Amino acid sequence: MALDTMLAADIEQQLKPLDAAGRARFLVDLVEVVHNYATSEAVGEAQAGSAEGDGLAHVLEAARRHADAT
Repeated sequence: MALDTMLAADIEQQLKPLDAAGRARFLVDLVEVVHNYATSEAVGEAQAGSAEGDGLAHVLEAARRHADAT
């Protein structure tokens, strides 16, 4: 089984018992992790350019607004 398939299956299992607010919070947490990783200055890691970082920041803000509204 491919890594992305295993990850998707794991996320699906974690989301099953959650209500809409829990799923929205999970989405915020997931996008935060991706944003932080992509924009980090970790040694040896490729850093996202400003356009990608800005795009992820917009996605993160949208996820936060959705979680607040849920």
